[in-house]
Formats: sequence, structure tokens, C-alpha cells
Amino acid sequence: MKHKILIFGEILWDIFISSDGTTEKIGGAPYNLAAHAAKLGADAFLVSAVGDDALGEKALAEAKKAGVHTDFIFLSDKPTGFCAVTLDGGNPHYRLADNTAYDYIDTASVSGDFDALCFGLLALREEHNRKTLFDMIDRFSFDEVLFDVNIRNNFCPPNLLDRCLKKATILKASREETAFLGLGDIPHEELCEKLALVYPNLKLVLITLDKDGAFAFDCRTKMFYRSQTPKNTLVSAVGAGDSFSACFLCNIQSGADIQKYLERAVTLSDFVVTKLEAVPDYPEGLLESVVPHINSTYV
Repeated sequence: MKHKILIFGEILWDIFISSDGTTEKIGGAPYNLAAHAAKLGADAFLVSAVGDDALGEKALAEAKKAGVHTDFIFLSDKPTGFCAVTLDGGNPHYRLADNTAYDYIDTASVSGDFDALCFGLLALREEHNRKTLFDMIDRFSFDEVLFDVNIRNNFCPPNLLDRCLKKATILKASREETAFLGLGDIPHEELCEKLALVYPNLKLVLITLDKDGAFAFDCRTKMFYRSQTPKNTLVSAVGAGDSFSACFLCNIQSGADIQKYLERAVTLSDFVVTKLEAVPDYPEGLLESVVPHINSTYV
């Protein structure tokens, strides 16, 4: 039986700007996560909004093509979101449009049973979405709630971060994002331990370390797990963290071997960084190596 994941947040167009001109790619961290989760064999439902415009129509077509369920992507009278992206040594810099469709997501019609929920900060920059997200969390019962911090343009209000952490069972942050977690400049191990004390609802803390891989902290057993070091050369980091989150979540639902699932998530993200696309086609054999239970029943 397929794992069902609800992903709340932005679907937008990344406009990559380079000396060769501009290239449009469908994106937004929640969309990327949903598309990777669909490729990994989950039923991925994106809760978002697009404008009643050409970019919105194109976004819905791309989502369906990627295998993402679009039942909860609503049409808005605001324009479809977009973001100008420039790459510096493969690392992205973002310039986001304001007051777009995904800032006003309607969740009243969301229904069904879901195993997990994923969300990040960017789509919470307006109070409307904060209310709709937290109301939706209270309406449903999820086995896991993954908060993928995903800071853009330094948007990270402390009170909002605290509200999100109180709802999460899994926290995922990048090396750079840990500086925003409000506990000072301390080693990552100490940070994880303090977060587990402050937020007893947390089960896992995941921190991605770019060229150094990633590590996980099990808040219940107090054990740390470290991944292998990635091998590939960076082309673009866009979508890599989203693929990591999707892969880890799809695996964690099938058991409790955290070390194994950490390695699989890094393996997938290490492939994604070799491509400009946030959700590239997977080469033969990759899927079987990162979700070997893809055709079996979750246990």
C-alpha cells in the first residue's frame, strides 16, 4: 500500500538567470519535495495555489506530469509565484515575488487520511497561511510532521519558528539554517540535544551538511548517525535538500534503521546536485537503491 504524504506550501517558477539568458523551471521547495516523493513511490498531495494565468495552467500540467496529486492546488486571483535564481558556484541565490497565489492557500476542502505532513517557512510569510496550516494540522492526525526549515531571504521570525517546531515530529535544516534556530552558535550535536529538550514532540533532527553529507539525531534514544561523504561534483544545489527530505521520509515510514535511511537520502541528494533541474530523471538503478521497499508493503 502506498504511503500518503501531504505537502503544504509554494509551487512557483524558478527563473534561472545566467550569461546565456534565462531558463524557466517549475519549483518551490514543497513542490520539489512532492515531485521527488511521487518518484519514490508515495502518493504525494500538494496543498498550494496558483494564479488563473498562463504560468498557473503550466504549473498544474507540470505537477500532473510529475505524478503529484493536484486535488488541493487551488486557483487564486493572485498571480502564480515566481523567483529569480542566480547560481554562484552552484549555490542558489533567490529573489522572490511578493503577494502571489501561494501566499493565500485555501485548506478548507483538504480531506482524506495521510501518513505524514511536510511544510516549510516560505509559504508562511503571510498570516493567512499560518492560520490555515496550523488549523489543518489540528484537524488531522499524522504519524509524522516534517518541518523543513527552508529559509529564503533570511525570513525566519523567531515566534513563527517556535510555533512550527512545536508542531513537528521531524526537523530538517541545512548547515546554514541552524544559525537561525535561536540557541546560539554551538556545535550541531549540542544544538540537537537542546532542541530535543525544548521541543519534546520532536523524534528526529536532520541536518544536511552539503559536501560533508548529513547527520541525524534520534531524540528518543539520544543517538547520533552520520552519513558517508558525497562523491559528486556540484552543479546546482537547487532541489537537493528537498530530495533528501522526501527520501528520508519515504524510508522512515518503513522501519527504524536511521543510519540506512540517512545514507539513502544522501545518495539521492548527491545525484540531484549533478543536475541543473531540481527534480531530474533518475538513472537506472537509483530508485531501487534509495527505496528498495518501493514495491513492497510498508511495515
